[in-house]
Amino acid sequence: MIRIMIVDDMPIFLEYLRGCIDWNSYGFEICCEAHDGREALEKIEQFYPDVVLTDITMPYVNGLELAEKVTRDYPEISVILITGNNEFEYARKAVKLGVCDYIVKPFEKEELILSLLKLQDNIGKAVESTEIKNEEHYDDLRALIYAGVPDVESENKFEEKVFGGSRQGSGYLLALLRFDVSTYAAMDTESREQLMNWEKLIAKMLSDKLEIQGEFKIFHDFENNIVVLMRFDHASELDSYKGYEFTDIIQIVKNQLGIGSAIALSKADRLIDVKKAYEKALVYLGGKAFGQLYDIRNNNDEVAYSSLDAIIRLNKDLETLQSEDAENAINILWERLTGAKAISDTEIRISDMNLLTSAISILMTNIISKGFSIEKIYGDGFSPEKYMADAKSTQEMKDRVVFLYKKRIDFERGKKESKTHDIATAAREYIEANYADSELAIADISEKLCVNQTYLRKMFKSEMDMTLTEYITQYRMQKAKALLTSTDEKLSSIAESVGYKDVSYFSNVFKKYYGVSPRSMSREM
Repeated sequence: MIRIMIVDDMPIFLEYLRGCIDWNSYGFEICCEAHDGREALEKIEQFYPDVVLTDITMPYVNGLELAEKVTRDYPEISVILITGNNEFEYARKAVKLGVCDYIVKPFEKEELILSLLKLQDNIGKAVESTEIKNEEHYDDLRALIYAGVPDVESENKFEEKVFGGSRQGSGYLLALLRFDVSTYAAMDTESREQLMNWEKLIAKMLSDKLEIQGEFKIFHDFENNIVVLMRFDHASELDSYKGYEFTDIIQIVKNQLGIGSAIALSKADRLIDVKKAYEKALVYLGGKAFGQLYDIRNNNDEVAYSSLDAIIRLNKDLETLQSEDAENAINILWERLTGAKAISDTEIRISDMNLLTSAISILMTNIISKGFSIEKIYGDGFSPEKYMADAKSTQEMKDRVVFLYKKRIDFERGKKESKTHDIATAAREYIEANYADSELAIADISEKLCVNQTYLRKMFKSEMDMTLTEYITQYRMQKAKALLTSTDEKLSSIAESVGYKDVSYFSNVFKKYYGVSPRSMSREM
């Protein structure tokens, strides 16, 4: 858990901060509270939080003075200021002095969550330390948008299974949220992995934020787009729904993360119409600018082509390692795009790019989800976007997609599958061999084991019942204790030998771990 100290002289605001967020579900815990900067400085030694979340205007020691002391004396602790509009310039100046971020009152709780998750490796720690719950009927919902339900009987069974009863509502609204992947210029494994982690957390934020007269289900499609299926109790509520929650999310994600997004709202009278509503939203967003909510409930335009069954097939081929069938599925997609009309070799249409971009997106999402590295499969510096852009004809574009799928499938076929135990053991051995390195990072372990960080964190926690970060700290503390109780080495030397450059920081970590200072333990023993 990421430990947070909250500091404010107003009890009512402390109470609000405690209760406005389900902290544990995002990987946070409130470890302590303080009513002014002076009390906060006293409690830092006792609790040693990861983040100090503080108001500016307080008696004795104000938030700016507190921030200055924390950033100077405790460089490993992050500081976020909570400020009013009249204190805005003070907050901006404080950022230059080392404060990590500031939030202006009044603020949405989602702004605060994202601000906290941006700090250092908090997004990775949050995904590592708390399970982002998958929708219970994830596979059923994916099958609904890709394959649909064939008849009324199937429709009733789906209602019973997913919504717990026959249809009581008056229609469905499907929201499709896509992110601008070009925001991440490099889009290497680490960048894509981070974006997928953000998408997990943003889906959770939506589930906490969304309020409708009815029920809703949130899940991801094969491209990791967020899909929200809303079932309204009354037709009038569906018709009057404006989607303000989605508009807020678009703006908050842009302001806090710099990531563009777009959302389409598409209507389905019955479950049997949801597949068409999804496809309409998918095609519509393919040619639209990011940063907006598009309401296409009353858009009766027919979708130009249907490719969802081929998309399902491509995803299944990746799971079952069927490279020949993947090539056939890509050929089907291509034939549907081009039809009987001959296309010039030099003509590269937007529609071609949109569909092939979806195929690439599915491929990259699958690679990251499986724990593989894009660079390990295709080579260092590889960019699928650039690789596709370099194609000189539409036929070459298609051939390149086929090549990418085959190479991904061949990579896994030729790779001995690493079980959870093997990955966790290898990670533990690497930590034990390199714990003295103060620059040791989870990224180093990930690179050494040829798995991405999210997958590594998940496998390690599953096997060891603790996070990687916790294990690194535990091993270092055990080594430090052994040196303290069996040698006469200086404290600074011991700290350095177990991976800490700053002896003060080492002492605080040691005290938090064992409950006594390292000097006290040395004397007692």
